[in-house]
Amino acid sequence: RRAADERQQEAMFNVAAMIDDGNYPGKTADDAAGYLYQALRSGSSMTLDQLRASPDMFKQETRIALQAKLTEFGFYTGPLDGDFGPGTLSAMDAALGRSNPPG
Repeated sequence: RRAADERQQEAMFNVAAMIDDGNYPGKTADDAAGYLYQALRSGSSMTLDQLRASPDMFKQETRIALQAKLTEFGFYTGPLDGDFGPGTLSAMDAALGRSNPPG
């Protein structure tokens, strides 16, 4: 977790997954989403690629919390439903800093 707190991209993703899996007592879906959001903001294309390829690897509660983070910081305006459709994917691209999202 120390590496994640030092903003190492892969560590942030891994800690988010561990929180989501229940391996950090006292940590919530909002905490997991915070690490995912920070990973995106730090430029982690690996995080975006993983979320695009396998969004269901995270529980719906964590996906909703990530959408809420994206909304809070002005990247997303859609429903908070945990569905990583075009709007959420576009918001994640924008959070990553991509001006022209792929595909």
